[in-house]
Amino acid sequence: MENIEYIKKFVWLPYGKKMIQVFSLENGIVKSVICFNEHLQKSFLVTELFGIKYFESEFDIPSNKKEYLDFESYL
Repeated sequence: MENIEYIKKFVWLPYGKKMIQVFSLENGIVKSVICFNEHLQKSFLVTELFGIKYFESEFDIPSNKKEYLDFESYL
């Protein structure tokens, strides 16, 4: 059974907007990451992190599959 977890983080960009990162994790391992740039209204898929163990942070915000798919629609 898949154990998919979604974690969100915010990155503040130099021009006052933010980038939202949503991590898709399977058993603590990064499956994929989507970054949504508020300024450009565009998402980017980050593939370089696939397979890396995710280390929890105090800045982690719980997310969900719906939010991940919402940002995926901006790819």
